[in-house]
Amino acid sequence: MSVLDSNKASFDKVAAGGHVGGRDVHDNSTHITHNHAAPVMYRQDRRLRELVEEHEREIQKDELYKVFSGQLNNFLERKVEVKLRDLGQKLTDGNRDYLLDYAMDVKERVSMKIMQFSHYKSAQELYTYILTNIRTTFLHEISPCIKSGDFKDYQINELVEDKIIQPVLESVHGCSLNIDKDELYGVLYILTGNCYIEWDLK
Repeated sequence: MSVLDSNKASFDKVAAGGHVGGRDVHDNSTHITHNHAAPVMYRQDRRLRELVEEHEREIQKDELYKVFSGQLNNFLERKVEVKLRDLGQKLTDGNRDYLLDYAMDVKERVSMKIMQFSHYKSAQELYTYILTNIRTTFLHEISPCIKSGDFKDYQINELVEDKIIQPVLESVHGCSLNIDKDELYGVLYILTGNCYIEWDLK
């Protein structure tokens, strides 16, 4: 049984027409049938789940790690590029200047959090994997849509949410690092500001 599931009680295989409870339930409700669209199910990233589990085991041991990953450090440092543009300029060029204050905030917060938990090797590996996967997915599935010029900004936003944010959230659910949606957008803006991804047509 996984660390994350050890304290869970499951009713997954219980079938009942009304309430399922551990004691008597008085039910005077009227049942109304609603037809709703089925929720979107995102497939979990098995390797990311393994890294989450590894981190949970490591924090229980409380072992400190004093070596900072070179690969993670590369993501946090700015690449040298021909076009010298900061995060603000890149967002402006991509018609996203309205997000600048938010982008700066979440980028700074996730950068500080990565450094805060860097004494856990598992946390370094987890954030490195997230940064790598988000960059790869963006370059292969989002960037071509942006550069085609055939998609509205809101459609690109929906693609980012569907292809990047929600799948990662599903895979890190229950992690004690409490990685949320703002944090994942912060990772996107780290990659943007440090010249790993672009939002404009050029």
